[in-house]
Amino acid sequence: MKRIANPMPLNFRNPSKVRGVRKPQLVLQFGSSQYTEMGLFLVIFLAVLTFFVAMAFYYEHPKAKIPHGFSQRRKLYIFHYIMNFGFGLAKVLEKVGITSEVDFLRAVMDGIPPLRDKQLFIRDLRFEKVEVRIYQSKSSTTGQRRGLLCFHGGVGLFGSIRAYERTCRYFARQSNSVVVSVGYRLAPEHPYPTQFEDCLTATIHFMRTAQDYGVDPSRIIICGDSSGGTITAAVAQALVNRQDLPKLRAQILIYPFLQGLDFDLPSYQQNEGVPILLRERILSLGLKYLNIELPVTKTSFKALKGNYVPEDLLLKYRKWVSSDIIPPEFKRRGYTPSTTYSFSDEIYALVKPVFDTVFSPLLAEDSVIAQLPETFILTCEYDVLRDDGLLYKKRLEDHGIKVTWCHLQEGFHGTVFLALYGALLAFQSGNKGLENIVHFLRLMYSELPLGIEQPLKLRFYHSVMITTMVLGKILQKLGICSDLSLMRIVLDGIPPWRDSTLLIKDIKVDEVPLRIYQPKWPPTGKRRGILYFHGGAGTFGSIRACERICCYMAKKCNSVVVSVGYRLAPEHPYPGQYSDCLNATLYFMRNVEEYHVDPALIILSGDSCGANFATVICQILLNKRDLPKVRAQVLLYPGLQGLDFHLPSYQQNASVPLLFRKLVVYFCFRYLNKEPSVLEDVLQNRHVPESMKQKYKKWVSADIVPDKFKMRDYIPQKPTSYKPEVHEAIKEILAITFSPLLAEDSIIRQLPECYILTCEFDVLRDDGLLYKKRLEDNGVQVTWCHSESGFHGILSFFGYGIFSFLSGKKIMDSTVNFINSL
Repeated sequence: MKRIANPMPLNFRNPSKVRGVRKPQLVLQFGSSQYTEMGLFLVIFLAVLTFFVAMAFYYEHPKAKIPHGFSQRRKLYIFHYIMNFGFGLAKVLEKVGITSEVDFLRAVMDGIPPLRDKQLFIRDLRFEKVEVRIYQSKSSTTGQRRGLLCFHGGVGLFGSIRAYERTCRYFARQSNSVVVSVGYRLAPEHPYPTQFEDCLTATIHFMRTAQDYGVDPSRIIICGDSSGGTITAAVAQALVNRQDLPKLRAQILIYPFLQGLDFDLPSYQQNEGVPILLRERILSLGLKYLNIELPVTKTSFKALKGNYVPEDLLLKYRKWVSSDIIPPEFKRRGYTPSTTYSFSDEIYALVKPVFDTVFSPLLAEDSVIAQLPETFILTCEYDVLRDDGLLYKKRLEDHGIKVTWCHLQEGFHGTVFLALYGALLAFQSGNKGLENIVHFLRLMYSELPLGIEQPLKLRFYHSVMITTMVLGKILQKLGICSDLSLMRIVLDGIPPWRDSTLLIKDIKVDEVPLRIYQPKWPPTGKRRGILYFHGGAGTFGSIRACERICCYMAKKCNSVVVSVGYRLAPEHPYPGQYSDCLNATLYFMRNVEEYHVDPALIILSGDSCGANFATVICQILLNKRDLPKVRAQVLLYPGLQGLDFHLPSYQQNASVPLLFRKLVVYFCFRYLNKEPSVLEDVLQNRHVPESMKQKYKKWVSADIVPDKFKMRDYIPQKPTSYKPEVHEAIKEILAITFSPLLAEDSIIRQLPECYILTCEFDVLRDDGLLYKKRLEDNGVQVTWCHSESGFHGILSFFGYGIFSFLSGKKIMDSTVNFINSL
């Protein structure tokens, strides 16, 4: 056999002892050189790393003092030393000229960005000059959402939108809120108080444009942690006297820094060495934030204890900032009352900004504190700032401000921020804190305006309604029934017992069901005749649903009541509903003798869209010379125009059950059997041509609504641009048969006497107020009843005993008194 030479040396350390075979020296020689270079590189790398670690701990090596009661001590110790290394390394890198200390810490705090969230719409915008990121759930909602502005922590020096990405996403998903994360500019590049000013600017801008983002302006909350909590408190205080803006719904303060007066409170002593926020670190970072340079001998708390506070300020503020105010249970662990130190004019002149209420909002005057919104305060037992939160809580409560307090027994500063970084970094206390914040936010969504009647009962009915709507959509997707079918069944309610004092008869006129109620006792003369058109947006409601109302009117007014069961959309398209009501009215007017009704005492009445039908029919009948004149019209919380959905009542009651602002337009589309593809544009009044706006602004405008109805959370809206395609899609809502408020004066002045009921907490309130003014301006007599605690649909519960509302009974009695006066 021919011998083949090996082209490459074998990589053997112990070559075969075959005679004549040369030991492979090449690899050994090359390898030794390679390994020598690698070893040298490794030695240099380890030396440099050791140098940086040593220098890092040389520059930043405060010892942690974590109490034994803390269950995750080891984990917090590890985190503390990693943080110390980070702070120290930042200083080393700055000294060797690689990067600034602040830039390095910012990059570290930003962390690793999370993956894309498929449940949220996320947009980067600018509110004037301030960068913001908006998070909004992709899930649909029947009303406007709550708005939450978040101001991140970081001592005004670091922190960013990116750093708080996880927290903001969590709030948006879990609370179904529109979350605005504010990327305010940082110190020292942008000196204090730029950070506060940016957050205030962003808040004001969002308040003025809330509805553009689907947010109820009366449900805006501001939130912040640590120094973000400072800014939150300062912004809330800055807004208390702004009459041109809606009131904040609430503020959320998460372990906030609130005062620079006393750094020797019990929590500062007890937790001075507890990570993440050490007491000495507060001073160094706080001074950097304020751009204050103290002499080296004065840069410790021992050197600064109380010597920068003048006697007059000490006396003024000790009623608000003092260890004596802290509850005794928080002073049992390692607290020693502090002694008095001599005052230094030099230090006071340097640190004077710490007494500014933007930096120390706890020092604000009582007149400001008394006007603040409801507040959520989170404090942590092992946090130097714990007592700032406790003192602010007491100040707020002393002024009657509602405070929800969450105290984390094993919490420390920064625990909420870490909660969403997975099991490696998260602590149990942080998860608990997040759950409490979200629970508070959810309560804010369902909170009803002050003054509304029996809010718990209304909230229950609202939840039933929402459940019915959701279940209806599920059944529709399954092909069982339409979504409206279930709604109709539920809203029909429980039928009452037949009234033995009434003769009740069901008939049909041109396929339209009528139910006629007549008192059984003999009449002393001819009776009144009342036609009643039920509400339900033309898509639900029935004779059965308004049975109790009609029985009550028939008995109390000694009248013949005709309840009209007009056919419903979308099965019977618009304008079939008011056509059915008109045909029923013509039938009754032509047959009044059969029912022993005085033709001069015919009244047209209805609630909600039924009141709209009554108004339209009254206007149509003006030209019917062969029929009796209508004696009066009774309009119960009527919807009368589709021109302006920015009227004060639409803003103020946008999220008040049972009729949300968005639902008004949604059911307009259902009634007209159209797809709600341009719903948002209609809500912004983009369906109205400019010529029409100019023509009708003398009749439909917020300027005409009395001032007393604009005091609660109303903001004048900027004009919106007209979109022809939106107008074309839903032009029917501007017709007189849909918007009878737009009828000409020549028609309005001929109308009969009118009774109008409005409810304070109803989106349609201003429709009634504007129609009242139009009638009065044209010499038509109007009797107006305003329910101060009522809401839209309150009469749906009339006659159900303990399930009814007191205002509903008052409304019915007022209506009966008007009818009896005719």
